[in-house]
Amino acid sequence: MKKNNYFRNIALMGVLGIALVVCVVVKAYNPMGVLPKLDLPNMVLLSLLALLLDHYLISGVKRCDGLVALFAALTFAALPWAAGFSDGWQILKLAVAGGVVFFLTAWLFGSMEDRLSSGPAAKLAPVFSALGLYLAAQCFAGILL
Repeated sequence: MKKNNYFRNIALMGVLGIALVVCVVVKAYNPMGVLPKLDLPNMVLLSLLALLLDHYLISGVKRCDGLVALFAALTFAALPWAAGFSDGWQILKLAVAGGVVFFLTAWLFGSMEDRLSSGPAAKLAPVFSALGLYLAAQCFAGILL
């Protein structure tokens, strides 16, 4: 694939969009069903799925970290609003939390994958790194509550 500086954000938009479409379909066919909230562990899970797509499809691209955080904030604000899951102040809260979570997750995932995936034998190292980060995010969310 062509070296795209914004593929990380495009992957985040795709993953979040697919998750929201699934939630809309489930809500349409089962209005009494309980849907997962967009909280810290779920934001980290969506971010890690986008980062794994970015790692396996396009790797080694220099990015501007400020723009990555800004586009992630816009993604986490605009897509749930368009799907009808947020309004008012929730949009601003999702934007700030989503931008910070995606930036920190991308930074931690990038530093872990640089150290772990050395050589051709380490094909699954990013997957195990993502699993460890997701478990750490769940522990951190448990500490905050």
